[in-house]
Parts: sequence; C-alpha cells; structure tokens
Amino acid sequence: MPPTRLAFLGFGAVNRALHALLLRRREALARDYGIEWVVTGVASRRMGWRADPGGLDPDAPHGADLGDVDAWLHAARPDVVLEAIALDPHAGQPALAYLRASLRAGAHAVSANKGPVVHGWRELDALARAAGRRYLFEAAVMDGAPVFSLVRDCLPLAGLRGVRGVFTSTATVVLEAVEDGLSVAEGVARAQALGIAESDPRYDVDGWDSAVKLCAVANVLMGGDLRPSDVAREGIGALDPRDVRRARDEGRPLRLVGEVARDDAGRLRAGVAPTPLGASDPLGVVRGATLVMHYDAEVFPGGLTVTSHDPDPTTTAYGMLADLVTATVQRRA
Repeated sequence: MPPTRLAFLGFGAVNRALHALLLRRREALARDYGIEWVVTGVASRRMGWRADPGGLDPDAPHGADLGDVDAWLHAARPDVVLEAIALDPHAGQPALAYLRASLRAGAHAVSANKGPVVHGWRELDALARAAGRRYLFEAAVMDGAPVFSLVRDCLPLAGLRGVRGVFTSTATVVLEAVEDGLSVAEGVARAQALGIAESDPRYDVDGWDSAVKLCAVANVLMGGDLRPSDVAREGIGALDPRDVRRARDEGRPLRLVGEVARDDAGRLRAGVAPTPLGASDPLGVVRGATLVMHYDAEVFPGGLTVTSHDPDPTTTAYGMLADLVTATVQRRA
C-alpha cells in the first residue's frame, strides 16, 4: 500500500512537535497500524505554500511558493491535512476555509484549532461524511487530552448535563504571577516564556480562548449552537491584585473557569469568569499549566474529571497524532 501523504498547514510549535513525534513513532506506526507516511506539503506565513508529491523536508522545503491553498492541495495531493494555525475566535478564519478546501480535495482534516469547530463544525463534518473522510480536532480544547473522543468512544448515552473546566493555562500562570506580586503583563511574559500563550495573549487574558473552547464542547457534545459572543465573559485583566492575593491566602485561589449547562428550560447557558476554587472542588488541582475538565453526567453522580498536568506542544501534537491514526486506520479498515 502506498504511504499516507501528509501536509502540514501551519508549521509553528505544534506542527513541528507533531513532525518530531511522527519521526519518533515511525516504526510503531508501521508495525502496529500499517501506516507508512511521507510529507508532501507544508504551508506557513514564513515559508509560503510548498509541495512535492514525491516528498519534502518540512523544516527545509524546496520548490516555489504555490501562492494559495487550492494550488497547494492540487500539488501535494494529501491524504491528511494537519492544521495548526493561529486562532480567530470571532469567525474561525482562515482555518475554516482551509479545512473546507482540504475536505473538498479528498483529504482527512486533522486540526488543533478550536475556531473552525465553533464556527463550522456541522458544515465540515457533513463535508467529511459525504467524502468518506474525517474531520477530527481532539487537540483543540485540552491540548491533546481526550475530550471529544472520550464521550464519542467511551461514554455513549451517559447523559451529559454540563461541563466545567479551566481551559487556559496562560490565565492560571498569569494569576499565579499576580499572587507573587507581579503585574498581569509580567505574568503574560512568563506564560510566553513557557510557550503556552496564544499568539495574541489577550485571547487568554480576556477569556476569549476559554469561551471558544466552551462553545466547541457545547456544540459538539451537547447539541448546542453557541458562538463566543453568547458566552457571558469576564477576563482576568481588570482584577484587583489585592483580591487575587487575598483569595490565595484564604486557600481558594482564583482561576479562570468556564462552565456550560442547561437551564430549567433546557437552554444552554455558558459563562467564563475568575472563580475561587477550594481544595475540594474538582477543579481545585489547577496549578501552573495544568488543565482540567469536569463532566456532569447522569450516570456519574459525582461527575467525571479529566486532568492534564503541564501540557506542552508535544501533548497537543499527540492529540493530532491520535486523530491521524483514527482517520487513517478507519480508511484502511
């Protein structure tokens, strides 16, 4: 069987980590899943649109810049497009358009981007199904920890009623910096040094990143149709540092918490706000870059909690690798 042709859409920290992970897992992918692979395309703002159906090195691609996504897809002929470009919380663009084009070109679409999930999941899922392909995005919410696949594959008919979580490690790092006597700006610099902040850190600080992730979860897992503007949103930038330190001293540190649940009329209500978390709270484990998500489901009286301690770009890349295996093995089954 010919190798699976891969094309990287975006080649920043996450897709570089994914390429490195693919190289480390090359033997296991072939042995355990029958997946041989070759990179035939890479695109980024720095490199432009590069492709060679015979294979290329994404760290040093050869050939001319093809200029746009359609020409690139035609030249690379990918079986799987691996998308990890910057977040646009308000419209999901241009990632949404790129994923749409990828599916129409006959490729599976694997993405770490939550914007297209919120603004185009139903459309992209329908395109994928019509083409016999998959649109998968496990890395979009918890940096590779299972969110969507957990419910899809392990919790059928669990009766999901709501979700709470700390979805942005940047906000936690900033709040801990303020606890230490630093400013919000200094906290953002600390998060950037750790490599965990969004390309525009205001999305983390102002609560947009959490709102987008919350909408993705609500729309995919709870049948919602929420947009970030539907989420009651309060960021951390305007907090009084004295309140932040007081909450820490009282043993209930402030963390940026997102929550979505159905009200008595069955409507989805979602909000993001700084919230004091005691040690007994399922979210109270959050320190540093830790992410946590708590599912409220009928069959789990006390809920079910997923925690990812100190995720990094390789963790996010693993979520994409798992999706790649899911899509490719299904195609070959």
